[in-house]
Amino acid sequence: MNALISSKHKLMDLMRFLYHLLTDRRVQQDLKRYWLAKNKKDKAIINDELKELKKYWGFLPMQYFTHDFYSVNCELSLNEMKSYIPGYYFYKIIFPRYDDVKIIIPIIENKISMNKLFKKSGIERSTVLFIKESGVFKSFDGDVLLEKALIDVIKNQKCKKLFIKPVSGRGGAGILIAHRNNDGQFYLDDLIVDANFLKDLSGDYIIETAIEQLEYISNIYPHSVNTLRAITKRDSTGNVGLVAVTLRMGVHGSEIDNSHAGGILIGVNLETGGAFRDYATFEYGSEKFYNHPDTGFKFSDLNIPNWSEVRQHVINSAEKLKDINLVGWDVALVDGGVVMIEVNTLFGLNHTQAGVGGLEQFFITGSPMEYFARASHD
Repeated sequence: MNALISSKHKLMDLMRFLYHLLTDRRVQQDLKRYWLAKNKKDKAIINDELKELKKYWGFLPMQYFTHDFYSVNCELSLNEMKSYIPGYYFYKIIFPRYDDVKIIIPIIENKISMNKLFKKSGIERSTVLFIKESGVFKSFDGDVLLEKALIDVIKNQKCKKLFIKPVSGRGGAGILIAHRNNDGQFYLDDLIVDANFLKDLSGDYIIETAIEQLEYISNIYPHSVNTLRAITKRDSTGNVGLVAVTLRMGVHGSEIDNSHAGGILIGVNLETGGAFRDYATFEYGSEKFYNHPDTGFKFSDLNIPNWSEVRQHVINSAEKLKDINLVGWDVALVDGGVVMIEVNTLFGLNHTQAGVGGLEQFFITGSPMEYFARASHD
């Protein structure tokens, strides 16, 4: 094993695991699910598989617990398990070869700067009504909005919902959804969404109109905007291509489709726009949904409308971001085309691998150890 892995990176991998064990609810649940599982493989088999996966990648194989490889119902061979990239290896070894996160995160993980980048790059985006920044309301172009102007902006909207998003929120966390009532005003529970309501919110927000998605997508699940998560990569020659696509859906009445917020996902076949598999799943565990639990939609029948145009639109959008090379796009399908809701760096590895399987082939040439050695010398 490379000496660098056995020292610096091995220690950082362990520290990352301990930090997530203390702070990350999903990691805690993954390990709890393992300890409580009644259908585990023989202990010797589990130990052998864990040993082989750690030997292959050189890092803690937490994907083993995220995706329930220990279950007797797991149908993957050991070689198929090896194709799942561990989180540390992906984020600390692979990702830095594409982008500098210290430069990219402030640009695209802030929804204000991200939308400005979209506008500058000519990328079709969702409609931003106004922003709240440092307690001041502004139009997207930066004009200060006084209370009367703010009220007029809200009253003049014809959409059914407003999305009030934290500027730095991730995974759907903190999003507020206001609904238009019969009196024409927007409400969050029993509270009118007006200037006073927005002033009382702590932090910076961006306020958007709801997207009216295609009827076909709404029929799968009507309560959330069900977005595609599309991963694009610019290679060393400058060509942009799709790595993987999943369709994310809400469940049980949720108005958010994010898998980290409890939604389900299904991989999309990159060639056809159909189902990669005939079932959806969570981004963790091994539970399979052959039909949507709310609507009964049969996932084997999935067929993304106008797929070739959608696929090309995503690639074209990625080509416009000249200085960003590896990202995940949140894509809404609407009448007449595509809306790029946002772009994410450090996109959900577990989410994507849950939908389409291991991503090793898209990033690694040779063995992981050989790739690591090259990355260490670049």
